[in-house]
Amino acid sequence: MSEWGIPNWCDPSAYGDTSTWSENRWRWEFLRRRTDLRDEFDRKASVEYAHKLELEKSAPDLFPNGVLCPDDPGFCVSTRSIGGELMQPLPNPRIGDQPQYAIAFTYRKPALRIEHEGESVKGIPKQITLTFDLTQPIPGQIDLAKRYLQEEQLAQIGQKVQWRSHKTKWLTYLRVLDAREDGASWSEIAALLIATAGNEQTARDTHNQATALCFNF
Repeated sequence: MSEWGIPNWCDPSAYGDTSTWSENRWRWEFLRRRTDLRDEFDRKASVEYAHKLELEKSAPDLFPNGVLCPDDPGFCVSTRSIGGELMQPLPNPRIGDQPQYAIAFTYRKPALRIEHEGESVKGIPKQITLTFDLTQPIPGQIDLAKRYLQEEQLAQIGQKVQWRSHKTKWLTYLRVLDAREDGASWSEIAALLIATAGNEQTARDTHNQATALCFNF
């Protein structure tokens, strides 16, 4: 667990003051627990570091403070595993407290067409049809579509229409993920879920929900 900078899941205070975390920080905390992103960073880090050292020789002005090492906050490789086809920075998953620029992930709007299936009192379309590319990975497109629709909803209606936020569960989700990675049993994890009188099945369900958030925050 210490290799990946994961706090002691038995102690919620070990996670620090999560009330100050931005949404980007929360998203990064779930992303950095993905095995595929950890493997990708380690596979690319040494090559990217060597490339930047060579680039510094020919263009030192690009690195006024020197080249960051892979173990430094803010050092990033590039990935398409976060935002679909759009290249994203991938900082070291061992470090939770990253500078904002390293975890300010962006996304590309998917292709779309608009159908006017009825108008609101303001005369704006109630429905939008998105076109997906079946030759590309589906999960990333779904993530992009969700973010685009939320953006359009906010722009057109002035607010997000949503069910009760589950943000209050995010710390518990992180602890459940960390406990399972640390080898905790389902019964031990169930003990974390006091508010729901958790049993082993509840622990499994919560772990599944937390895992899904790692891929679709």
